[in-house]
Amino acid sequence: MRILLAAGLCLVGVCLLGTAAIAAPPTTAKAKSDKNVPAAPVAPKAGVKTPGIQIPFDSLKAEAEVPVESPGWMTVSDSVYVPSPAKDMLARIDLKTNKPGTPIADLKKPCSGAIVAFGSLWIPNCGSQTITRFDTKANKVTATLAIGAGDSALGLAATSDSVWIFTDNKTTLSRVDPVQNLVVGELRLPAGCNTLASGESSLWVTCPAEKRILRINPVTNLVDQRIEVSAGARSLAFGAGSVWVLCEKEGKIDRIDPKTNKVIKTIDLAVPSAGGSLAFGEGFLWVTQTGFPLTRIDTTNEKERVVQQFWGDGGGLISVSTGAIWLANPAKGVVSRLDPKRVVATLAE
Repeated sequence: MRILLAAGLCLVGVCLLGTAAIAAPPTTAKAKSDKNVPAAPVAPKAGVKTPGIQIPFDSLKAEAEVPVESPGWMTVSDSVYVPSPAKDMLARIDLKTNKPGTPIADLKKPCSGAIVAFGSLWIPNCGSQTITRFDTKANKVTATLAIGAGDSALGLAATSDSVWIFTDNKTTLSRVDPVQNLVVGELRLPAGCNTLASGESSLWVTCPAEKRILRINPVTNLVDQRIEVSAGARSLAFGAGSVWVLCEKEGKIDRIDPKTNKVIKTIDLAVPSAGGSLAFGEGFLWVTQTGFPLTRIDTTNEKERVVQQFWGDGGGLISVSTGAIWLANPAKGVVSRLDPKRVVATLAE
């Protein structure tokens, strides 16, 4: 069907000379069929609104996706280790094949993260209040330390001569001698401190209730500095000569200069109260938050800024190894391997 317009008739500011043919509106049947087409996903209201920054996470293709059981934490070293507390074991993902390897079994509700130090994998067990010391090359347990393991602790840490762990829910930080496999020192910290990490020749502890980061001297076992940060500090990363702190409440990242012990830059993610974690590697700072599974931050040339913010389902835990970003989604029970080069090359439409 066509509608003819007489010569010289003007429509919406455009004059049509001669006779023109304009397609008629779609039929009712056509209109009904269009309703079956899924609506395009709508970008969230939160997040950085600079054009070209926000990208749908579904547009990013993973190199591999490995099913796991409710990952509460993730450790990457010679393999990727993810807990299965209900099965009292650690799942193991091969870094080369991206396939599940032989799990570490006979644990007692592994919790609070794990670290590789002094030739061993150290695994806290909340079920038995012990730490399992596991030789990943020999594939066997070499020691079991009878020690409390606080349910609220988020990971262990290792310095040049010791392993450190929160050993109760009152925030007692214990020092373990890896030669004797014994606790040789204790330090009581303020209640509510949680994440523990080692870097820049010190131990660092987040204390969200006090809006502080504690810097601990591992030689003296004393708190050297109390550094004010944004509210809700929950995750730490080290890179580019700085300490990076994800502050959950306001959705901000504070950059601390370890030479001055002061915050020198605050990066606004514009995603408050979304949890998450940090990792540094492959030249960038990476963030994961609920609703924003992956954010890339350029830290070079003192131009710290968000350059990509992928939005969609997921977000939870992140780690970086050579040539790979490992992203765990606790809700879906999957660990994804992403190629950093592919991430950088994925642009907003």
